[in-house]
This record gives sequence, structure tokens and C-alpha cells, in this order.
Amino acid sequence: MKISEHANRTEQLFGIRAEEIHKWIDGFFDHNGSDHSLRMSSNMDYDPYDHRRFRHCKEALAEAVKEFGDKYTNQQIKDVFETHVRDDYAGYLPLRADFENGTFTAKYHDAAHTEEIREVLDAGELEDYFSGFHHSHQESHSSLNTFSFRIVLPTIIAIVMFITSIIYVIVPLIEDSMRGQKRQMLKELTSTAVSIVDSYVTQELNGLMSTEEAQKKAALEIKAMRYGPENKDYFFITDMHPKMIMHPYRHDLTGQDLTNYRDSENTTGFPVFVEITKLVKAKQHGFLEYQWQWKDDPNITAPKMTYVQGIEEWQWIIGTGVYFQDVQQGIDRLEATLYRVFFIITLGLIGVMGYVLSQSKATEIRKKRAEMALHEAKDRYRALVESSNEGYILEADGKIIFSNSRLHQLLGYTDSELKDHSIWKALFAESPQNREVIQHLLQLFNNESEPGEFEAKLKTKSGKQIDIILSTSKIFLSEKLGHVISFRPIVRKIYGGRFGSANQVSNYQKLSSVIVIEIENGQSHGQVVESLNQLPDLIREMIEVGSRPDYLRRLIGSTYDAAICRFIDLTIEDIGQPPVPFSFISFGSNARHDMTLFSDQDNAIVFETPDDTDLKSIRRYFLHLAEKVCGMLNQAGYSYCDGLIMASNHQWCLSQKEWQANFGNWIAQASPDSILELNVFFDIRATYGETRLVDAIQSHIQLLLRQHPEFLPIYAQNCLSYEVPLNTDDEIKTEKHDGRESLNLKDCLRPMEIFCRLYALRNDIREVNTMARLKGLLAEEEVDAKAFREMVYIFDHIWHLRFMNQIIEYTDLRKVNDVLALNDLTYLEQKNLKNVVSRISIFHDKVMRDFF
Repeated sequence: MKISEHANRTEQLFGIRAEEIHKWIDGFFDHNGSDHSLRMSSNMDYDPYDHRRFRHCKEALAEAVKEFGDKYTNQQIKDVFETHVRDDYAGYLPLRADFENGTFTAKYHDAAHTEEIREVLDAGELEDYFSGFHHSHQESHSSLNTFSFRIVLPTIIAIVMFITSIIYVIVPLIEDSMRGQKRQMLKELTSTAVSIVDSYVTQELNGLMSTEEAQKKAALEIKAMRYGPENKDYFFITDMHPKMIMHPYRHDLTGQDLTNYRDSENTTGFPVFVEITKLVKAKQHGFLEYQWQWKDDPNITAPKMTYVQGIEEWQWIIGTGVYFQDVQQGIDRLEATLYRVFFIITLGLIGVMGYVLSQSKATEIRKKRAEMALHEAKDRYRALVESSNEGYILEADGKIIFSNSRLHQLLGYTDSELKDHSIWKALFAESPQNREVIQHLLQLFNNESEPGEFEAKLKTKSGKQIDIILSTSKIFLSEKLGHVISFRPIVRKIYGGRFGSANQVSNYQKLSSVIVIEIENGQSHGQVVESLNQLPDLIREMIEVGSRPDYLRRLIGSTYDAAICRFIDLTIEDIGQPPVPFSFISFGSNARHDMTLFSDQDNAIVFETPDDTDLKSIRRYFLHLAEKVCGMLNQAGYSYCDGLIMASNHQWCLSQKEWQANFGNWIAQASPDSILELNVFFDIRATYGETRLVDAIQSHIQLLLRQHPEFLPIYAQNCLSYEVPLNTDDEIKTEKHDGRESLNLKDCLRPMEIFCRLYALRNDIREVNTMARLKGLLAEEEVDAKAFREMVYIFDHIWHLRFMNQIIEYTDLRKVNDVLALNDLTYLEQKNLKNVVSRISIFHDKVMRDFF
């Protein structure tokens, strides 16, 4: 579910959208994208819990309450939080342990829309294409569930309201109308009967007949009057005493005094005729409801409504009534007819609404697909641009709307700085050649020039000058004309074996020391990155003059360590002092100082074991620190680890006891398969902070190895799993890469790395660097002097080829990797390489002798 869908759901259930809570729960942590690095550098208060799997669990509720407690009640936060997480995990509310033990995989379903899209198309541009961006952006990403809320639900509500209005408004009105008609009918019929009696009263008054004769004839005529569906409805006459004058069906009452009359079936004891007399004396006419004999059947009574009217001259009361059952039957017949009509109308409405909904749904699906295509196109464009070693700027309608991270690294300027038109004067040094380039760019932005290609000299933010080839090309966006401007550094191949003097080498050593000092004294993250950007050119030149690979590795490792330490110091200045002593750990190649310019991060944090009550808040501090430091390293060119072995990951930001428990489980439960994932953790070194914490972990590892002697033989199998890269005919075993026969140099180094790690564990050698471990093995007489020299030669030779290959790939603007095309080597170089890789077998032979 998208954030808008989560918000719609909580609004439906609890009456609150709480989109900020949903966004907090689904905060996206992109380990590989440059957007995360930019966010880290621009927002130093970024929360390390922004990785979803640490918020998609029951334990994160307390953090949500702390975060939003000033705006929502605890119950509201709980309702929103639990509903969001349960909707993502099929009704289940996971624990953090469920993610750590693999029971659940965190939902990264909303990863790439809200944050990433602004890197290529910002809000201002989106408003050019989509009216009302800020109000419709969430709707544009709604799925069919949101469609249900926006269209289906209102439709259902409309139909329900229509049916409800029929049942509770229209039908009651019709019932009231029919009852009113019945009452009016009774009045009119009674008026007719009264008019007959009035005619006899007139004859009496005129002397045409006596009173007795007139009353007798009037009573007989009224007695004969009938009406109704079965012609059984009648009139009756009483006097004001009351005494019954005439009743067509109750002859037993004729002439009877009705003062104390109570019908035997009238359980209420209602004095019917006394009340009729009172009504006529008070108002001369009116309605009365009571129980009476059912028509001509004296054995049945039923509710009845009667209308009476008095005749003052004779002191008579004439009345007639209808049974409520008759009225209800008429109402029921009418309602049945109405319901049939309304049912047909409702079916018609549902059919029409269904057609409208189907068309709306089809439109919604087409819209969703169009949006997905837009994001797909943007992601492909971004992937192509970000993976390139060229710098790129995208311009549209005279405005710079995008620049890639490679250009930021090349020039030292941020994206916002490059969007300022005044930047061009700072970028291009004053020269006739550059004046032509600036003129071309300004004309290009005004659509007054055609694309072209130029040589130019750029000046970086640090003042360094770079020769580049600037190329411009025209692109057409949907409603805009734009241009892509590429910046390609002019470089030279390093083949040729130019060697300098001893003085030059010492100058390089001095220069490398200066870079480390600059990093240690950097006043900001940007200054440290600028200092690190000097390394590629320096390493390339040092390879040209024949510097030893061991020195190059130490130089790269020392600058990396210096950068980590400075980034940590800068972060501590920003967020405050750590709550307990800690150490920032380097793992793998970072720890061994077996790094290239393009190595990724492998790091962690160990902190002094606190009281359990303080563990959560202390871990939060160190996660915050690690998030900032890892983000800075990523911007400096040390990319995030694909396996997430980083201090910013909860799994690797642990107390000393937790680290010792981890190693205890790994060693006790070791298998050939699990060892593959644990290699990196046995190269462990304290880069910053309290080294005693890492020393304690290493001591604990040795204790565990003594308790579990079966671990080292299992680990030895891992060493033997890396074969010597030779075919049966003793030729180098190659693989096709870009259509060329190639060898992976990193794989060639791995048997020696694991060999040295294995024997370092066996002999309790705490050194982490591979060469230092070899020297330790020589001192422990695990290897003799001759084998030692041969191992050093193998290691140095492969590393020399690896450095050369990476620098060539880098300067040729190809993707940097460890794959060496054998045809790039001379015949002698190929023969030497074959001899070197064939001797990798000495590591296997020793392992076989010692462990098997």
C-alpha cells in the first residue's frame, strides 16, 4: 500500500489521515542511491530509524508516540501505527526479531516515488505538467484501493441514501397522506349523514311532521346508509346522555343507557360513548380512537378511528369510523407497488453506476500505467547518468534542472550551486578558448546556437584546473526544449613505464602525507571530500613511477582511516558527545588496508555494554552517528556496502556483549555455507575510539576457538573452495567479459587473504593487514623464508596488476572493476602472470597438510 492508501484507510477507520505518521513509518533508506547521500548532507538531523524494517515492528510504537505525541493522542498514534503495519504484513504485527531472524522481509514498496523524483524533476517542473501538483500528487500514486474510496464508496453511499430516503422519508409521508385522506373521507361522509338529519329537522320545524316521526325516519335512513369495499361500513346515532338511538349491528344497545358501557372485549375499560359525548359538548365534532366490534362480527374487536358530529336541535350525535386494519391494508398495497417501482429504478441506477465505475476504473489503470512508465523512464535515465564516469548537466528552457553526482565529485560544487548561472564564470578560467565555450553555452540556453564539442579548462571549487572535452546535445522533452551538457576529463593512458627519481618518490610520499594532514584538519565534510579527490591522480602518478603496491595500499588505507576519524569528529561536534565509550570498527578489506580507490564500506560500531534500561537510547545515538558518517563516506566515493554490513544497520551497531554473543553463535554453529558470509567479520580493526573494546572481542574469539576446535577445519574447507585459476593444460582459466578473455584479479587474491586469516586465527596473530599477518606467520615458523618471499611476490604482483587495471578503467571512463583483459598484457606479462597464479597452489597444499 502507498502512503496515500494508508492515510485513506486510517481516515475511514478512525477519522484521522495522519500522513506524517505514515511517512515516518515508511521512511525510505536507499543504500545505493545518491538521493540518500544528498539527504544526509543537507539534513544533519536525519533519523537513523528511517530504515523501514526498524519501524515496521511492534517496538517502534514507543518511538512513534515520542515523535508525534505533541500532535496526536497515544491511542490515535497506536491505531494509525498498528493499522499501517498490519496492512503491510497480512494482519500481523511483527517484532524486530522477526526481521532479524528472517521471518519477514521489510516492505520497500514505496521506495522510489516521493523522494527520488525530485532529483530529476523538481516540484516546480512537475507543476508545468500536472496542474495542482501539491494537491494531486498523492492521488496520482493511488492504487485501486484509493480508487474505491474516491469513486466506488461515494457511489454505494448514493444508492444507500436513495433507498434509505424511500424507506424512512417517502413511505412515511405517503402513509401520513393516506391516513389524512381517510380522516377527510370520514368527515365528508359524516357531513352527508348530518345533512340528511338536518333535512328532517327542517321539516319538523316547518310543521310537516312531528318530532317523533321525523327522528324515526331520519334514524331509519341513516341506518340504511353503507360504504366501504365490502359495503359494511356504517353510521350510528346516540344522544347527549349518552343513550343509543340507532346502531345497525348492535341492536342490543338500542335504547340502552351507555354511561357505564364497557365493551366486554375492551380490555382497557375505555368509556367510548361517554368520551364521544364529552368531545361533542366541547368541540361539536372530532376524532376518537378505541376498540370496537369488527364490522358485523360481534365476536371480534379491532382498533377503530371514529368521527362524530353533534346535531344541536335534537341533541343527537352522529358518527362513523374506519378500522385501522383497512387503512394499513391500503397502505401496504401502495407500498408494495412503490417498492417494485423503486427496486426497478435502483437496478437501473446500479447498472448506470456500474458502467461509470468500469470506465473510471479503466481510466485509473491507464493513468497508473502512465505514471509507472514515467517513473520507469526517469529511473532508467537516472541509472544511465549516475553510472557514467562523465559529468552531466540537463538544461531545459534556459534553466539547469539536473546535474549528476560524478560532476559534483569532479568539480566539488553541489547541485544547488551548479544551478546558479553565475557559476559559469567561476568554472571556466579566463582564456580565449574558454570565452568561446561560455559564449556557446549562453547562446545555447537562449536557443541561439547549435550543439557542439569543445576543449576547455575547468577550475574546480578547490582551485585545481582540469582539461575537459565539453559536449552539448539537443533533447526534446514533452513540452520543452533542452540540452545535455557532458564534461569528460582529458586523460592519458598510463602504459609506458615512466620511472622517476628517488627525489620524485619522496615528493609523492610528502604529498600523500599532506593529503592525510589536510583530511585531519578539514573543517567540514566538503573540505575532507576535496582532499580525498586528490587521491586518484596521485595514485596514477605513483604507479607510473613504480611505487610498490604495498605502499599504495597503505596510502589509500591511511587516507580512508583519516576520513572516517574526521567525519566522526565532525558528527560528534554536531550531535554531542557519545553516552558511553565506543569504537568504530573496520571489517574486511577496510580493516586489512587492502583497499583500492573504489572499495565500498564494511564497518560497524561496538560500544561499552550499558545497563539494559539504557541500551535502546544508547544504540539510537550511535545509529544516528553512524548514519551521518556512512553517508559522508558514500559522498566521498566509498559506496554503501551491498550486503549492508555498515554501522548504520541495527545488526552491526551493538554492545560488546552482543558482539561476543554473535561470534559465539557463528563459531559454535559454523558450517561450510555459513563461513562464506562470516569471512569479513574475522578481519576486525578499531579505526576510531576505544581499541580495548575490539581487543576484548578478539580475545573472546580466541577463547571460543579453544572451546570449539572443530571450527578451524571447517574454515580451512572455505580456503580450499577457491581453486587455482588454471585449466588442465596449465593455461590461465578465463571468462568472457565484454567479449574478451578476462581474469578476475580479486578472486586470485582471495585464497591468500583467507589463508592468512585462517593461520592468524590459529596462531592468535592480532594483526589484520595481510602482509603483516604473513610476517607474523614467518615469525611463528608457520612458513619458511623462501615460502614467505614467494607469497609476498604473488600478492604484490597481483595487486600491481589490479591497481594498474583499475586506474586504466577509471581514466578510460569505463566501469571500474577487477576484471583484467589478458590481451592487454604483453606475452611476457601473460607468462609471468601464469607462473604467479600457478603458485597459488602452495596455499592449498599447506592447508591440506595441516588440516586434512
